[in-house]
Amino acid sequence: MRFELLVAVRYLRARRKRAVISLITFIAILGVGAGVAALVVAMAVSEGQREDIRNRLLGSQAHLSITRGVEGISNYVEVARQIEEVEGVVGAAPHSERGMAIRSSELSAVIVKGIIPELEARVSQLPQSILPGGQLSDLKDNTIVIGKELAARLGLQIGDRVQLVSPVSSGGAVVMQNNAIWFKVVAIFSIGLYEYDSHLVYIPFDRAAYLVDSGPVATNIKVRDIDQSTEVGEAILKKLGDGYEFEDWKVTHKAIFQALKLEQLGMAIAISLIVFVAALNIVATLTMMVLEKSRDIAILMAMGATLSQIRRIFMLQGVIIGVIGTAIGLIFGHAISYFADAYRLISLEPDVYSISYLPLRAVFTDSILIALCAVLISFLATLYPSAAAARLEPVEALRYE
Repeated sequence: MRFELLVAVRYLRARRKRAVISLITFIAILGVGAGVAALVVAMAVSEGQREDIRNRLLGSQAHLSITRGVEGISNYVEVARQIEEVEGVVGAAPHSERGMAIRSSELSAVIVKGIIPELEARVSQLPQSILPGGQLSDLKDNTIVIGKELAARLGLQIGDRVQLVSPVSSGGAVVMQNNAIWFKVVAIFSIGLYEYDSHLVYIPFDRAAYLVDSGPVATNIKVRDIDQSTEVGEAILKKLGDGYEFEDWKVTHKAIFQALKLEQLGMAIAISLIVFVAALNIVATLTMMVLEKSRDIAILMAMGATLSQIRRIFMLQGVIIGVIGTAIGLIFGHAISYFADAYRLISLEPDVYSISYLPLRAVFTDSILIALCAVLISFLATLYPSAAAARLEPVEALRYE
């Protein structure tokens, strides 16, 4: 292999009779580098977006939710105390959740969560999501906290009144009517995700219990390590005993993260076409080099070089081009991602995107995978030119020399 590598490096460094070969070689290296750099940046954008959405979701929502059939958890205070004793649990808080209708200038469907504010602050970052002018501690009696998008759609501001109408009915045998309460808006929150900011509202726990006629109660949980949420959930069920179930954030928000993963895959496939174009340049470079070096190849064969050695010489040339281009691409891709994120070079309109800049997170494992794929594509591009070089007949190549 040392002989083949030595010849391959000499061929790449040698002056060309045809300057176009050197130019195509340079373009091939730049093409691989540009493709790799674009892939690194694209994956960094996708990972940054995924991390930002995950932080928003898990900052304002619980990591785990414990339920107990249709009857719910009646002794939720005692259950919360037991859950907090489990290793890895930061806090636990009871909550109820039900779909209802909110009435103001128009009637809209919303998800109503009944919470205890002081306990909710231990399992989520909802207090930090409250916009200036309100605070979560004001959520008491007949008050409500609504999402930013919902407030904009209904034209609501802090101090306005809305009515929540429950699907649960009450009354006697003659007159039945839906449970309903008028609430005063005391705060507006913004998670930064339209689905939540436009359909989620919070009310005091006792008022939610009335609206759903003391319906099912679940317990929200915050864990120390979100990647261990499944293991912590299983430990909680083991402590609480039979009849309980849990659902962690990986299941609750599965659709969102699957959509992000699919978007990342589509972006990677589209941008990887740049590397394929660069691979075509490698094919052209090596094919022209075989034609230029036919006399040298014939001499090497006459001196005893085997067909496999000739093939490996040109394979190594293509791989060297791929490795150099990949290294350049990784360096530039990571540099662009780092500086763009550290100095917030790509600014966004906060009112539109809910973030002031585009976050980029270049992941080491993604870069390794990109590098391996780029080198593999470069290697595959060498198969035809190297086979053509090995098929060369020494007698024919030297006939007119």
